[in-house]
Amino acid sequence: MLAPSDFLIGATCRGRADAQRARMDGADYAGVGPVHVSTTKTALPAPIGLDALSAAALTIPTIAIGGITADRVPAVLRAGAYGVAVVAAVWQALDPPRAAKEIVDLVYAA
Repeated sequence: MLAPSDFLIGATCRGRADAQRARMDGADYAGVGPVHVSTTKTALPAPIGLDALSAAALTIPTIAIGGITADRVPAVLRAGAYGVAVVAAVWQALDPPRAAKEIVDLVYAA
């Protein structure tokens, strides 16, 4: 065994079929996206949108990634995401610690 049994194994998915495959392969959760256009990386595939995120979330706990901002957090959580992954929403903010806290508060309030 490469990792202790209590480790969580994650996968990267773009939709329900990927999420189903990841679950069957033993993943505990999946980062799903990009949900929206991302400013963090270039050459990413087209955004999958909330419907694809929602479909993936029916299969495996999902972390929404890609173009996630504080304004978008409630919608991705309503679509079924367990949580969010952000970079630009925090690091491009005028007050990064405040931006991070706002996002954390939104996730915990859901």
